[in-house]
Amino acid sequence: MEGDGHTVKLFDGTLKNAEKDDYLQVIQGFDPDLIAISVFSRGHNMAKRLVALIKENYHVPVVIGGPQVTALPELVLKDIGADFAVVGEGEITLSELAKYLSYGKKEFFNINGLAFFDTDKRVILNKPRDLIGDLDTLPFPAWEHMPPSEYRIVPILATAKRYPLAPIMTSRGCPFHCTFCASNITWKHRIRFRSPQNVVDEMKKLKFEFGVREFLITDDNFTLDTKFATSVCKKIIESDIDITWQCSNGVRVDSLNPDLLSLMKKSGCYSVGLGIESGNQGILNNAKKSLDLSVVKDSLLQLKQAGIKSYGFFIFGFPGETAKTAQETISFAVNNSFDRAWFNIMTPYPGAELFDRWIKNKSFEDIDWDSHDGSTADLDWCELSSRELEAFQWLAAKKFYLRPRIILDIICHLSIRQVLTLFMTRFFRKRSKGIFGLVHSMKRKDGRNGE
Repeated sequence: MEGDGHTVKLFDGTLKNAEKDDYLQVIQGFDPDLIAISVFSRGHNMAKRLVALIKENYHVPVVIGGPQVTALPELVLKDIGADFAVVGEGEITLSELAKYLSYGKKEFFNINGLAFFDTDKRVILNKPRDLIGDLDTLPFPAWEHMPPSEYRIVPILATAKRYPLAPIMTSRGCPFHCTFCASNITWKHRIRFRSPQNVVDEMKKLKFEFGVREFLITDDNFTLDTKFATSVCKKIIESDIDITWQCSNGVRVDSLNPDLLSLMKKSGCYSVGLGIESGNQGILNNAKKSLDLSVVKDSLLQLKQAGIKSYGFFIFGFPGETAKTAQETISFAVNNSFDRAWFNIMTPYPGAELFDRWIKNKSFEDIDWDSHDGSTADLDWCELSSRELEAFQWLAAKKFYLRPRIILDIICHLSIRQVLTLFMTRFFRKRSKGIFGLVHSMKRKDGRNGE
């Protein structure tokens, strides 16, 4: 956006713990020509309230984007009430929309990847935009608008070793077809990689300009292509930038090998998430996970030998889940050498195959997006009730963490504050109502607008 001649202001409502008046003050002070809002499932209602607030007070076009919008563009655009919706990868689409508006154009049919209302208030969904072929052509995120030092990020795996830390994506996409995953609504089962040099160049920028000392690699699966992961690790080692990092989103267990793990450790990696999901092979097969549970034990051993901690991700509430299969998942987590474990309840996200099955007996308007949180059960495809699923989540956390080995490891490696954070998130997590991501505004440097 800034490279196209626009002045941009980013306001993170979550970081600022913003109230209604805070948003209005920012908008009034900046006087934008376009406001852009990121929408996630659990932030759907907050985004809807914010758009209504903007419309009540200002005559500024609003565009929404993100995975929620990409999965259900027409429904979400109508429900939230924005003027435009960016569908899919947004970098080029948003830039083209800003250009059209800045020159006063009123026709938007030629912007691929855009949804909008026509003069009869019908939603027009333009042709989809092709995926960006060369990720190196994208500029680095505008970190000056979101300095990592202002964020106390709590990684999903465990508290970080070093601060400040920053997330970084080295690739986009995943070729697998897991029924519970919504990422491919955007990436279309196609994986694309940045060049290893481009990745390390961004790390250097964050390290030397913003003081970042640790990175969260947030790819769907950093180790899927062993050659690529190896190259990135070698580039980090060659650069001698002294960082630590972890794969916070998880990697496939069957993509690991001793040589790669050794390089990962040498380049600063100290923990990886492992998407196991269930301890029952039949449940995994039905979920199209494409994982053989028999390989997990050896992979965990390889991780221990490399000195990298392992964090297992598990889900209760797949179709066909019973008390027996839920107990098998708990036993699998406890009887294998995971260093930490995270237990969620199935949440059907728009774009996932299971969402389409889940919503057949519901209407879009009836969905409680505030409870789309990984801990609130609202499922009708397994024999366990909501209360039983939530009880299994609690039981799993207790059985995993209240063991001498795990307690001792936590005490030895975490501070008092970190220990309290860990146990509060595992045992006493409150279901906060509404979470909102980022609000972006833009206006041209030359002051022109589309009025």
